Amino acid sequence: MKDFNDLVRRSIKQDFANANYKRNARAPKVHKRTKRVKELTEQSGYYKFRKLIVGKLVKIVGPGIVCGVWVEFVHDADRDALNRAGGWTDKRRFLLDGARFDE
Repeated sequence: MKDFNDLVRRSIKQDFANANYKRNARAPKVHKRTKRVKELTEQSGYYKFRKLIVGKLVKIVGPGIVCGVWVEFVHDADRDALNRAGGWTDKRRFLLDGARFDE
């Protein structure tokens, strides 16, 4: 009986050792340009909407002409909430000036 238990233990160890967890994982892909908004300064044009923007996941689309960066929200619900609060019909890109992002 002792040999059988040892054989089963070794077999289980080998199964776990050979498993490739990264290949089978279902983790979402995060792009390099995807960041979380950490804070907005008081000089930002969207400062009054900071409760809807800070802490949200955004994708940086490109730099602004004068200052700031163009961003798009990753989740549509966040974008829809900001559009409702601002009274816009369907704005997809936002020019965030004075925004700090998590690294």
